[in-house]
Amino acid sequence: MKLTPRHIDEIRKLLQGRVLTDVPLSRFTSFRIGGPADLVAEPDRVETLAELLRYLHEEKIPRIILGSGTNVLFRDEGVRGVVVRTGSLTGLDVHANGSDDAAVRAAAGQPFPVVISKACKEGWSGLEELWGIPGSFGGAVATNAGAGGISVADRLISLKLLTDRGEELVLGRDDLEYGYRSLRLPADAVVVEGIARLRRGDRDAIESALEAARARRRGRQPSDRPSAGCVFKNPSPENPAGAIIDRLGFKGMTVGGAQVSPLHANFIVNLGNARARDVLELIETVRRTVKEKENIDLELEIRVMGGGRS
Repeated sequence: MKLTPRHIDEIRKLLQGRVLTDVPLSRFTSFRIGGPADLVAEPDRVETLAELLRYLHEEKIPRIILGSGTNVLFRDEGVRGVVVRTGSLTGLDVHANGSDDAAVRAAAGQPFPVVISKACKEGWSGLEELWGIPGSFGGAVATNAGAGGISVADRLISLKLLTDRGEELVLGRDDLEYGYRSLRLPADAVVVEGIARLRRGDRDAIESALEAARARRRGRQPSDRPSAGCVFKNPSPENPAGAIIDRLGFKGMTVGGAQVSPLHANFIVNLGNARARDVLELIETVRRTVKEKENIDLELEIRVMGGGRS
């Protein structure tokens, strides 16, 4: 359904003005790429998010949930409907109760690096290998972000979700189905909070693990240009996507304002004026060549969204 002035007015009232219309989505992604959205809404409370989801469902208005936008590419045509940003849903607590285990409760919009830093600073081990992964906690959960042989889902013990009708749903660890860079959630459910279990650790060992994680990324990943992180999932630990793309000679290849990073071949960077179509052309060229030369189907790790406007 097309968003009408009545819808916009009612959503404004519901969110007390935390609404932008016809705004470029390049403002909300680490890629700095993307056409306009009909409306961007940013609820600051779970209760308000529930009301918004219920309203959008009842009015049959399409919506996209967006965290920090660190692994997203929005098409140049933008998005029809509502983009719901969860960045204002913050909160972080560590509950130890004097035991060797701690339950770390984080809201969806809490920056994931802050979650890791707080846990490590207080001497809790289990997340240090994930240091350097950007974005929000909710985004890390939804994509089952990982590094160093572990993933977010390995540490989760429960998730709190909202359905598209605004109803709360709690899933325990046994209810979670996850795989490499994926977590299967109920259709149209939105992550609002998660609890991870960590173990008490030696602070020197934790700091050593953090430094090892920093060393893996230092100088190996481009940080001077906008990007969305790794573009493709690794076909296997022994044959990572970056190594495949590198040996096929793609480093430095440019289309328009987009470039395969000369530093890390599994990154595409925005040289300053990239359009989504530039990135998508590079992606298609890389995928086609890898299939032809290596007989490997590269699977996207970033999420490509939009294209529904007219």
